[in-house]
Amino acid sequence: MLNSAVKANFLILREAFTALLPVVIIMNSVVLLSGLISWFSVGEFANLLVSQGNEVSRLFFFLIPLFLNISLSTLIAKEKNLDQIGTTLITMVCFFRAASFLNINDSAEIVSFHGSVLTSIPCTWAAVYLLHYLSQRFRHQLVKPTGDISPRLRSTLNLLIPGLLTILSFELFRYLSQQIVHTEVFSQLTEPFSYIRSLGTIQKLLVYKAIALTTWFIGLHGDHTAEGFFRILHEVPVGDPYSIRLKSFQDVFANIGGAGSTFVIPFLILLKNKTAPFKAIARLSIPFSIFNINEILLFGLPILLNPIFLIPFIAVSFINIAIALIAIHLGLFSITVDSLNWMTPPIYSAYAISGGSIAAVCTQLLCIFIDGCIYLPFLTIAARQHNAPTQLQSLIGEDAYCLINEEILHRQERQFISSQKRHISQKAAAQQVLKQLQNGHFILYYQPKVEAVSLRLIGIESLLRFKTFQGEVLPPTFLPVLYEQGLSKFVDKKVIDLVFEQVQKWQTQNLQVPPISINFDKDFLLDPQAVSDFITRSQKHSINFYIEITEHTYTVEIKALAAVVERLRQAGHYISIDDFGAGYSSLTSLLSLKADEIKLDRGLVASPSQEALRGQVLLAASVKLCHDLGFTVVAEGIETPEQLRLAQRCGADILQGYYLGRPMSAKSVSRLFYPNAVSNKKQSVQPRRYA
Repeated sequence: MLNSAVKANFLILREAFTALLPVVIIMNSVVLLSGLISWFSVGEFANLLVSQGNEVSRLFFFLIPLFLNISLSTLIAKEKNLDQIGTTLITMVCFFRAASFLNINDSAEIVSFHGSVLTSIPCTWAAVYLLHYLSQRFRHQLVKPTGDISPRLRSTLNLLIPGLLTILSFELFRYLSQQIVHTEVFSQLTEPFSYIRSLGTIQKLLVYKAIALTTWFIGLHGDHTAEGFFRILHEVPVGDPYSIRLKSFQDVFANIGGAGSTFVIPFLILLKNKTAPFKAIARLSIPFSIFNINEILLFGLPILLNPIFLIPFIAVSFINIAIALIAIHLGLFSITVDSLNWMTPPIYSAYAISGGSIAAVCTQLLCIFIDGCIYLPFLTIAARQHNAPTQLQSLIGEDAYCLINEEILHRQERQFISSQKRHISQKAAAQQVLKQLQNGHFILYYQPKVEAVSLRLIGIESLLRFKTFQGEVLPPTFLPVLYEQGLSKFVDKKVIDLVFEQVQKWQTQNLQVPPISINFDKDFLLDPQAVSDFITRSQKHSINFYIEITEHTYTVEIKALAAVVERLRQAGHYISIDDFGAGYSSLTSLLSLKADEIKLDRGLVASPSQEALRGQVLLAASVKLCHDLGFTVVAEGIETPEQLRLAQRCGADILQGYYLGRPMSAKSVSRLFYPNAVSNKKQSVQPRRYA
């Protein structure tokens, strides 16, 4: 249960990050635009745009923890069935106070502290869950349900006491935290950090990157945090040029594509099919990654606070630093430029910072290649967890996915979640079917259709099967999955190829081929070229078919299918309505069906034993109604002698079912053609042409 709750909370957190993507993309666009303008001297207006772009960037990074607080509190409030606006505002106040994000001093000035998502997330979760707990304890104590107060107003007013207690709890936490910070014990705990002042240049670089990457990973702007940390330690000038030009060096080799050297990630995603779930994020991020802006990846995959990416995100930068330092130590190149714009694209940045050294470019390319080798397995793991049906099915099960519950009020969200679950289920089934169909080939089986009175063979229905490499013939359980994956037209074309191939063999054997029934889906029928090819091939082989269409498809797509049906009938084919009475049927739909044959669903023949008499009445009435409207009637599902006699008594014209003949191979069914076979043109039961 705990594991399920953790997974559900992670899903909520991921959705909260996803909600931030629009503002992330907008901010990145502003930063990118201002950076591009800064490379061209186009006047005072351009300098103003650059300045404003930098201000927007700083404002964004400052507000990200607040944005996450709002997004996360809204989602959790929805899950806990709390008033979303009231909960968000209360949680915002708690975050301001606990993290000192915004305060007002004695001079009525706003004082801010650059917080991080590391403080935003626990403050938000604690505030909402505490509010929910207190709401359960104090429910209806302030405002009881009455007809005079709207439910929305009642839920808002009932947050007063829980909200007050929640804010007071955070004030107490803030007071205790401040007391602890001013104690001597806390000072002793922070004293070892002053040791950094005595470190050498390389050591400071490593400490700087460790702080920057760690804080980036928890949602705080890493470079700002690292510089601030160093400046607290008596103004250590981390940005000044040392012997290896510290700032330029790390921008070119440690931040290739942004913090964590993520430049290679979008290209890996687009090149590898296993990472397909992230392709949309990759396409969005590439234009920004070229200029070392990677917030779209950080928030979109997400990388932030995602344990899967913790190791590569931190490791690749240090590996890149080691490679570059070794290359410099070996004298392959040197850093000759004091400063370089951090938005300078990779490859060119190495060339520019080294004064045109090809060795520097090769070193950076080597770093990118190694970064790709490190990131790839972790991307694959993330994609597998995102996409693997068995894992996601357990994650998004009936009870585990907390965002799906009976209390969700918004219909659009319910429909989206349902479609996601259905999509996952379909993917699981599709993977199983693809594995099942790896080795083997499709074949056709045929089931006899007999004249009701004489039981003479009058036709056969083609049924698709799959024969494995070992010779096992699989039932058509794979068909619904193939249809769900949009492969119905492919299936129908395969059936047509197999049918004509078999008809040609029978004709060369001088066999009289009885009428053959083929099932067509609407996707095939609504393809004019596919229908034309079918008619042409039928005329070439001088054979007419019974085209079976489900009654549901026919009535839903009646306008689009009407012309196709008429075209097929004019070419000499017959139209059969399959599964009539399976659940979609209505008596009035019979009036619009321009068909030759009605195949009654097996449920009308095999009615429950306790309803045998009423079932017989229904079957007889259905047969009579179809006859009066001019249809030939086929009774499917004849599996017992009793069902055979019932269908005969009720007046069905043609019978089909296991009792009369199971689906069989082409070789087996051809044995039935003699002596009872009838030609394709002469039949014991002529179809009743619709007038």
